[in-house]
Amino acid sequence: MKFCKNIMAVSTALVTALVAVALATLEGCSSDSHVAGNSAETGSPELAGILLLEGGNPAAYARVQCVPQNFDAKAGDVLPTAFTTEANADGAYSLDSIPVGTYAVEAYHEESGKRLLVRNIEVDGSSVDVSDTLVAPGAIDIALSGSVAEGTNAVVIVHGTTILRNVVVQNGKIFVDSLPADTLPIAIYFDELTVEFGNHAISPNDTLRVPLEVDLPKDTLKMSFVAPLALPQGSDSLSSFISNIPLALRLTPKNCDFDSLANILAEETGRWNVVRISKDGTRSKMLPIAKPYLDMIAKQAVIWVNVDSLNVADSLELSYNSVMEPAFANDIFPTNRSYAVVYHYDSGLSPIEDAAEKRYFAGTAVGATLTEGVVGRGIALDAESSVIAENSADYDSTHKVNMALDTNGYFCFSLWLQLESLDKEQTVFEKPMEYALRYVPNRGFVVEFYYISKNVEKDVDTTSYIASWASGIEGIEAKKWIFIAFNRRDNQVLFFVNDSKIEATAEFDGWDGKRSMLQDFKIGGFAGKIDELMVGSSFRDDSWTRLTYLNQLPENFWPTLLARNTM
Repeated sequence: MKFCKNIMAVSTALVTALVAVALATLEGCSSDSHVAGNSAETGSPELAGILLLEGGNPAAYARVQCVPQNFDAKAGDVLPTAFTTEANADGAYSLDSIPVGTYAVEAYHEESGKRLLVRNIEVDGSSVDVSDTLVAPGAIDIALSGSVAEGTNAVVIVHGTTILRNVVVQNGKIFVDSLPADTLPIAIYFDELTVEFGNHAISPNDTLRVPLEVDLPKDTLKMSFVAPLALPQGSDSLSSFISNIPLALRLTPKNCDFDSLANILAEETGRWNVVRISKDGTRSKMLPIAKPYLDMIAKQAVIWVNVDSLNVADSLELSYNSVMEPAFANDIFPTNRSYAVVYHYDSGLSPIEDAAEKRYFAGTAVGATLTEGVVGRGIALDAESSVIAENSADYDSTHKVNMALDTNGYFCFSLWLQLESLDKEQTVFEKPMEYALRYVPNRGFVVEFYYISKNVEKDVDTTSYIASWASGIEGIEAKKWIFIAFNRRDNQVLFFVNDSKIEATAEFDGWDGKRSMLQDFKIGGFAGKIDELMVGSSFRDDSWTRLTYLNQLPENFWPTLLARNTM
């Protein structure tokens, strides 16, 4: 015998004698109806003993189990019949044919509710005596100090035993009752998390109260949406190849159950992915996406994605997995497309975030307020309020893009504007004495460029002038969102108001050419709202401009996401 626990309430000599008598009885008779499992008929019992209750009375008919050290109750392991038995009226039990190994002996006396657990018993082929006194069970009360939701189900096991308790989180605790008095290696299984709780000494008739730090993984949520890129009915087909175009994908109550997903979406965790799917089913690599803008009150989410190449026969697939780590990109509005500044206004006013790839020009707002925009938020201004693009005054050769744009090169902008009234001249934005967008009654929206030319020999201005292009007043209404886009390269100009292409002719006025210093880019000088301002040194053609307009429409925008599944 390699293990024998101290016997409580009876002497070692008495137990030894009782064991000898019990074994002799078992060898002489196997017909006792109260003895289950294997008897000692073979004459070579390997595990036997006497089980008593406190006070010395026998634990008559107690259930006895011999449990291998690698037994896994959570996995549904089942003990062989030969490993279970029942004590007789004298509390004697016997198990034979137990293979060499390390075991635990469990006993339970149903009438009294008393229990026994003796662990680390080594069986090596010779007879092993495990005799002991059953005692009252204990309990453990575990206070969960991590993020475990009320009502969460869990399973508590003791390694190497058949002990398995199904529990539930109530008031931030789980209570595990009826544990045998011993030092127990406890493990707790939540849905997708196992916590090795360690060894804890359980005492009879006592409750051990212990804290446990545990953070559960979030419930797995997977969503998938598809956005067909076929143009809305009545829209022109594309006249050019489109690549690296930023598109806004929007979740609304029409395609997303915001009420049931509110908590998960508001936490801004999980992984959003977008791929382009060609007509033949070919899937692109993951496309760069920006961190989603979420408005749980308005029930909308906006995800900007840079689409590497676009064909109206393609589709975009947007997917979400709540247990994956977030991953976002900065090149949705890439430098190689000459985005200088991109203001969505979704980040708030302190400061206004520049969403262009290099993020050189954060905006400082004075007197502006947030408002509902065309894609998420916009800002509202009055005649005295403004936004200044920081660090935008001077040409900086270290920047691949800048706001001091070459008046003889490429220039573009697009924005959405809502004017309170149309009865007076107003400045929408300007870089003083360089370029500007103004509203002028009877002329509409006017884009201005200030040109300086010098006679090199005399160092005097000879041909300084202002070139301007006017949109006309058609389609312009007060208190209504209007899309304005302007693209210029050399002498070519492309001017849009909403989806109407304007055939604008340049007008020229003289000026003195005096520019004492370069100044910051400024938004302001009007009363109304502005959203989705993008300025850069590029030329964007008809197809690009029309797609930007369709994508950013306040209603009936393109493309429309369709929910594919939610799990």
